Amino acid sequence: MGEQESRTSGSEDAARSALSAVVQLSSGVRPRTGGWDRIVFIESAEHLVQGRRLCGENGLVLCPGTGAAEKGVLAYEGSLSEPGDELLVTEQLFIYTQDYLATPFLAVAGPTIVRISSSEDYDGFVQDAELARGKGVFVEQLLQPGVFLADQCALGTTHRCAGSGRLHVTVSGEVRTTPSGPGLGSVTTNPDSLVNAADASVSRDRCLDAVVDPVVLDEARARLPWLSRYLRAVDVLRDLRAAGRVGFAVSGFGGRLTADLPAGLEEPVDAPLLLWSGEEYLVCDPAQERVFRLGPDAARIFEIVLVTGSAGEAAELACAHLGLDRDTAEEAITVITTKFADSGVLLARVPA
Repeated sequence: MGEQESRTSGSEDAARSALSAVVQLSSGVRPRTGGWDRIVFIESAEHLVQGRRLCGENGLVLCPGTGAAEKGVLAYEGSLSEPGDELLVTEQLFIYTQDYLATPFLAVAGPTIVRISSSEDYDGFVQDAELARGKGVFVEQLLQPGVFLADQCALGTTHRCAGSGRLHVTVSGEVRTTPSGPGLGSVTTNPDSLVNAADASVSRDRCLDAVVDPVVLDEARARLPWLSRYLRAVDVLRDLRAAGRVGFAVSGFGGRLTADLPAGLEEPVDAPLLLWSGEEYLVCDPAQERVFRLGPDAARIFEIVLVTGSAGEAAELACAHLGLDRDTAEEAITVITTKFADSGVLLARVPA
C-alpha cells in the first residue's frame, strides 16, 4: 500500500470511528459490544480536565477545538444540540442535526442526527410509528443510510438507556445525560455522584424531559409497548439499504407473511425480526447483530412459532394455515426452534 493510500485509509478509519462515537452519544443506547465505556460531550474546552475525569480510562471526550490529537479526546467544531447544527470532526466529516418534523423533507447531504426537539416532534414520531405498525409504511428518510434517530432510549420501550454512558456538559458547566435531559449537577460535583445520578435516571428514561412532558412519554410507551420493536425495524431496514437491499416487508408491521393468522397474536418486543422481499426471507436478531436466511416454508413456521409462543398452538396454526398434518407441523417446529437455539437465539416461550 502506497503512502497516499495509507493516509487515505487512515483518515477513513478515523471518520468511521468518529461517526460511531457520535451515533453512540446521540442514540442514548448502551452498545452491547464494542464502543466506549463512556462518551462525554463538552461545549467548552475549559471543561476538558473535568470531562476527562468524567469519561474515565476507557472513555472518550468530544472537545471543541482543532488542537493536536490526544488519546481519549476527539476534537470538533460546531455543535450537535439544536436542529440545524453542524458538527465537523476529523477535519473531513460533517454531521448534521435535524428536527424530527422536517425528516420527510430531508435532503440527506451526509450523516444526520434526527432529534425530537418539541412535543410536536414527538407527536409526529408516534404517528409515524403507528402508521408503520398498521400499514407497513415507514418514513423513507429514516431508512436512508447515515440517518440516525437520537435518544432512542426515551423513544422506545425496552431500549437499554446508556445512563452515565453518555454525558453532556454545557458551556456553563452543567452536566446532563443529553442536551434535553435533566440536570445532574455541575462539573465541580464529585464525578462519582454525577455518574450515580445519571445511572439512577435509567429506569425513568428521562433523556427527553426538557422537550416532552414525561407524562406524555409514559402514556405513549404504555399504549404502544412495541415502540422499541419499531425502532429496531427501522435500524434493520436502514442497514439492509446500506447494503443495497430494499423493498423488505417486516412481519407485524402492516401484516404477516402467513395470511389470515388470528388477530391479537403478537411476538415479544425484543424477539428477532422476520423480513421478506420477493423470494428472500431473513431473520434479523438485533440482540446478537446476526442475520439468518430461511426458505419460504421455514419462514412461515418461524413466524407462527414467534407469535404464538406455544409449540402446541403453533402446530395447530401450521396445520390450519400451511396445510400440514400434525406430525409434519410438530417436526417442522422442532427443527426451527432447535436450529435457532443452536445459534444462540431462543424463540421466546417455546422450548427447543
